[in-house]
Amino acid sequence: MRVLLNTKPLVFSKKTGIGYYIDNLYRALRESGEDVIPTLRSESLTFIGYLGMLSSRLRTLIGKRYPAFIGKMGDALIERLNKHEKHFDIYHETSLDLISEITIKSVCTIYDFSVVRYPEYFGKDFAKSVSPNVAKNASIAERIIVTTQFIKNEAVDLMNVPETKIDVIPLAPSATYYPVEKSASRPSEVNRFTEKDYILYVGTIEPRKNLKTLMRAFRQTRSRNDIALIIAGDFGWLYDDIIRYPEELGIRGDVIFTEYVDEKTLLYLYNYALFLVYPSLYEGFGLPPLEAMSCGVPVIISDIPPLTEVCGDAALAFDPSNHEDLADKMERLLSEETLRSALRLKGLHRANDYSWKKTALSTIQTYERAIGRR
Repeated sequence: MRVLLNTKPLVFSKKTGIGYYIDNLYRALRESGEDVIPTLRSESLTFIGYLGMLSSRLRTLIGKRYPAFIGKMGDALIERLNKHEKHFDIYHETSLDLISEITIKSVCTIYDFSVVRYPEYFGKDFAKSVSPNVAKNASIAERIIVTTQFIKNEAVDLMNVPETKIDVIPLAPSATYYPVEKSASRPSEVNRFTEKDYILYVGTIEPRKNLKTLMRAFRQTRSRNDIALIIAGDFGWLYDDIIRYPEELGIRGDVIFTEYVDEKTLLYLYNYALFLVYPSLYEGFGLPPLEAMSCGVPVIISDIPPLTEVCGDAALAFDPSNHEDLADKMERLLSEETLRSALRLKGLHRANDYSWKKTALSTIQTYERAIGRR
């Protein structure tokens, strides 16, 4: 079976969740023996990567005023560099591109329905252009891959997709995240941000990540503990008031925005953190909690279905609308060594349940169903 995998999201120099998914899936499929071809050749990836980097920096600078036509020009150029699909058995759509012109059978991955449920969290042009694509791909593709049962239920309720058309295939932490042997002196990857003990958040900086609630809880906890809060992630949509918020709360000196960090830096940030807090209001899966667990780091998550589905009892959960509930959970982790140790062990065990090999094998089964071999 020859698979054409859409790798367009990898052209951006800053890999985010979708990029990590495609990169790890591609490697795992190849290791499983599948003939998987990326839509872009390596030389095209290098060239487009430079354009993607410039586009990303421009979007960071001008935020929601980012002109939509720039993205459309980039899409048109990428389309011209794509391989033709006629020699493949299946096409796997991994981004938000339309698959209507693909002439072979297709599978699409839907990560979440955030642009459908919460369009106010995104730029207006983006939400308007992407929402129809999600609906059309859901109807066109032979099969749909989602990462949690929660998103499967959303697909049925919001898109009227038959349950029998959907396969739930979880993601997994990258092999680049593991417990490191700690030394008395912390590595420069950590100390360049703060020399204090710190609580960590990893992810995009945007409204649905609920970072204001995290910062209010941190202010309450910080009044009794000399600690910092590191927010590691790139700027997403509508982030201006989020990065101003620490100053409003009077905690600016102890809230550190790292912006985008590479995987090596993130490995050390995870390992040396007191614990990770992932306070999102809405997610499709949520990789950072699993990544932290795979490093042996305790985790606090918001009590929403996809996160509790992924983490089980290996994480503490809090009401995402209640910063005092989060502050209470944070205080417990800071003061109870027994609880921290228990969560470390549970987290490592939970993270081991997920692997990209399992993800790849389940994805191959989806391909086979799509082309009628199962």
